[in-house]
Amino acid sequence: MLSMSLVNEHPVSERRPLVDRVRDALASFDGVRPVWARGAGLHVLLGLHGEDAFARLTPLGGTQVGLAFRAAEPQAGWEALLLVDDLEQVVEHALVAEGALPGC
Repeated sequence: MLSMSLVNEHPVSERRPLVDRVRDALASFDGVRPVWARGAGLHVLLGLHGEDAFARLTPLGGTQVGLAFRAAEPQAGWEALLLVDDLEQVVEHALVAEGALPGC
């Protein structure tokens, strides 16, 4: 018989698409500038309203998500992963880095 910990390895919330969980995380911050989130393959891109993506979130397994920012030269794509952490912390760091949170 399988133990419940094996059957329910991840909470139900983590079985939802990453883009939906990122949108929920964005909505949890007060006073955030308008930021969009959209799926791009395994990744989720973040961008300010009316602008190109500034960050890319990548699921790394379990609750870990990687954060990368757009390279300074557009043709260069994305920088290497800057941060690996839980989803909420990665989203917060992305917003702070972009100045999308009040007081940043």
